[in-house]
Amino acid sequence: MATRENPHELVELAREYYVSGFGRGPEFFEKPGSIVASVHGNYFTDIFGRQLFDTESCASAAYLGFGLPEVMQALREEMERVPSTTPLFVPTAPLLRLAEKLASITPGSLKYSVFAANGTDATEGAVKIARQYWKARGKGGKFKVLHRIPGDYHGMSLAMVSASGHTFRRAPYEPLMGGFVAFNAPYCYRCPYEHSLPGCRLLCARDLERVIQFEGPDSIACVITENTNTGLGIVTPPPGYMPLVRDICTRYDVLLIADEIITGIAKTGAWFESGKQGIVPDMLCIGKAISAGCGALAATHVTEEIGQVLAESGNLHHGFTYGGLGYLAAAGLAGIAYVERHGLLQRALDIERYMGNRMETLKSRSRIVGDVRMSGVLQGIELVKDRQTKSRFEDPRAVAAFIGDVGREHDVLLSCQFPHYGNIITMYLPLTSTDKELGKVCDAIEDAVRRVETAYA
Repeated sequence: MATRENPHELVELAREYYVSGFGRGPEFFEKPGSIVASVHGNYFTDIFGRQLFDTESCASAAYLGFGLPEVMQALREEMERVPSTTPLFVPTAPLLRLAEKLASITPGSLKYSVFAANGTDATEGAVKIARQYWKARGKGGKFKVLHRIPGDYHGMSLAMVSASGHTFRRAPYEPLMGGFVAFNAPYCYRCPYEHSLPGCRLLCARDLERVIQFEGPDSIACVITENTNTGLGIVTPPPGYMPLVRDICTRYDVLLIADEIITGIAKTGAWFESGKQGIVPDMLCIGKAISAGCGALAATHVTEEIGQVLAESGNLHHGFTYGGLGYLAAAGLAGIAYVERHGLLQRALDIERYMGNRMETLKSRSRIVGDVRMSGVLQGIELVKDRQTKSRFEDPRAVAAFIGDVGREHDVLLSCQFPHYGNIITMYLPLTSTDKELGKVCDAIEDAVRRVETAYA
């Protein structure tokens, strides 16, 4: 039996030797939940012995919770057969089975998978594939990448930071890469054009066409976008937005890349949110949940036509030493099978309905709940100081920390992830959440909202 680590010693080690990649200072490590000792089901236990319900399921990676027996068994069995990467980095059987399975659950003609180690690899791979595709088609002048601001987040490499909608992630690394051009993301609650539906006629989507015309279609390789803008606080697209974006890209011969690293694999009530939105992108970026949260696995999933062009042009010179580990593919397949066996696509919609009812009721009673946004288990509750003006709190970081502290009092991890955009409680709830657990989360949010009203509004 392993001896328990001294929590105070670990806090000091974190302060002295560890740099967090997510903007957290040394004071963070004294908080409950800051250093994890163990995980099980939908909960994690920190080094202080505090057990918390994880409303973020590791940013949607652990979408079935932690340590699901069926997933762990598949992982262990394949790890015993092939415990690492392979000679020449060739595939194993589970990876090929996963590629076949992805082709069966993704929309339209999406078929071929290029496997990678993490989501950044998948999105950057998509951009590289887009440029190679156009060169193979004799249109090498098509190199520009259009991306949305604010919010849309596509990864941590310099290229993907250049495609980011987060100023705080871009500014420290400027000058950024050339060839990346921004256009406005939809945000109906705070419309950048100061319009509203239906009178706006989806100006946010139609503005993409203006940008394409200005830049010149012959210079544009692709548009990369999420469906629901998770990086802006779970901002769902207005009805008709994604089909119109798809239509514009088709008319101007521009590839559409859908980043579903967070939204993909059952979490929105469909296997992929693109299918839910009624579109077929040219490429689909998949990560996080693809391994059922067991490790770093991702994929750039492309249409049959793109895959064939790549093959005919000498294939793709793009890959990673650990891009496509077989034991992670086995875990991912077991996770997908669990979703199918237990009807969890429907469960995502049931969770949305349960949480939606509670949060809309809270909104009707609270003067600081400005907007409630949901797509399956992906959920955002935007808090404001004044609902009439939609004004934000003067010190959003203090409010975010306060909400986190109240959540911990209820043994629930609550996160106001991006205080740069105000105070938005964001959640990526596990598909395995019970109604009792959802009730516990709602109780924590309602208490936090009530106390923020008293202390800050």
